[in-house]
Amino acid sequence: MTGVDARALGYDGRIGDRLSLEVPRDVGGPALSRAAVSDRFAGRVSPGELEDLRVIVSELTTNALLHGTGEIRLRVSLDDGVVCGDVLDDGGGFAGMAPGAARSSGLHMVGALTERWGVQDGASRVWFVLAAQPVSGSPCVATARS
Repeated sequence: MTGVDARALGYDGRIGDRLSLEVPRDVGGPALSRAAVSDRFAGRVSPGELEDLRVIVSELTTNALLHGTGEIRLRVSLDDGVVCGDVLDDGGGFAGMAPGAARSSGLHMVGALTERWGVQDGASRVWFVLAAQPVSGSPCVATARS
């Protein structure tokens, strides 16, 4: 595991197929994000998909830490074998940046690891979809999207 005690850093430990986490605006934020998705989704997706998810949330929370402002929020859900998520902060957004115009190697990695990803115009929000295959026998239950 990561060596980070996610509960001690503020991870709420809710059980289910959804994760919502306020990420600390400090150098420990990306590690907390990786630990939280590992805790929540281990055994629900394959080990390779979990590692991809860990890289994705690490890159996106690092970008929010380095380039954004205010609170950082990570949200991830697993519904019917599809992992969807986003990272938001209070920054000014991406000013018309298209997904193909990724400015950082981190966003290029996100693009390579996801089925789709994008940014929300006028907001500091990056979303992603990672098609995952549930681990055999895992208790994945589809829930309504909010």
